[in-house]
Amino acid sequence: MIRVAVVGAGVFGAATARELHRRGHAVTLYEQYTPGTVRSASGGDTRLVRTSHGENEWYARLSRRALELWREVEQETGTELLELTGVAWLDTVGSTFADTSAAMLDRLGVPYERLAVADAERLFPSLGGDDLTGVLYEPEAGLIRARRATRALAASVPLTIARVRPDDPPAADVVIWAGGAWLPKAFPGLLDIDIVRRDVYFFGVNGSWGQTPGFCEYDGPFYGHGELGGLGMKVAWDGGATSFDPDGERVPEEATLARVREYLARRFPALTDAPLIGSRVCQYELTGDGHFLVDRHPERSDWWLLGGASGHGFKHGPALAEYVADCVEGVREPEPFHRLGPREGSAGLRTAGR
Repeated sequence: MIRVAVVGAGVFGAATARELHRRGHAVTLYEQYTPGTVRSASGGDTRLVRTSHGENEWYARLSRRALELWREVEQETGTELLELTGVAWLDTVGSTFADTSAAMLDRLGVPYERLAVADAERLFPSLGGDDLTGVLYEPEAGLIRARRATRALAASVPLTIARVRPDDPPAADVVIWAGGAWLPKAFPGLLDIDIVRRDVYFFGVNGSWGQTPGFCEYDGPFYGHGELGGLGMKVAWDGGATSFDPDGERVPEEATLARVREYLARRFPALTDAPLIGSRVCQYELTGDGHFLVDRHPERSDWWLLGGASGHGFKHGPALAEYVADCVEGVREPEPFHRLGPREGSAGLRTAGR
């Protein structure tokens, strides 16, 4: 048994703390606000759950394992987390993401459908756009209630509310720094991670949008989902890279709202005049290539750096935690693409990069 301090109770930190606790280690989880705070990237109402990751098998397998583990968390805690209404990848002219994802889904034996536009119209009450060429539909994908899931993970381990800094670290054999958007602040100059804002909007829709699948346009880039639990229909633009301070104010930008409204009218024409009923400003922690960060601190072998969720990390939480726990226990080494250092190119794992 080792004494482990996990700093940051977002999905990466909370899931890792839970996994190490399950393995018999003495774990304390530290959080500066509260698990599920809306200031964190894990504090949103919902996140998409999907297997499609283009041609990248490592993340496709990780997401599949995570889905099993999320179901276990539901059973253990008696908390409803998943809403698997499917995810529709809306394919547009020139996009290759659906083709490479379908090939990987075939390889892994994950069910999907390739739909012509006319056939895909059954998925939504309204669907349009001359640039739409088809749909890759994952029926076993969908949504997870993110804030609820984060709190369920964190509830399984001892929690201390405190803002922990590297110059005053907690006493432990191993410290895992999983501070999300605050990680670059804690280790300035060390991490190749940018913190950028994302504005998310919710529109008033009728009940026919209640069981529609989540949707993504890889090259749009847009994503969202239909009505869930009274939130309204969620739509977000996944472009741009405006630097953001996670401790600052969160006021949505009118220019982004206008872009989202234009998309809503083009892709789901029946919602052209749908009223805006809510909004939220969140953030991504973007690495240079979209891969996560899992590595030892270069000067402290007992410290681990965990982060760079890059907008696609939430769904992987409990499965990534198994991998991180193996690394901490010395069972395996981090993958080369998760190491510290400059990142180049794109892993093609999410709709937008830097």
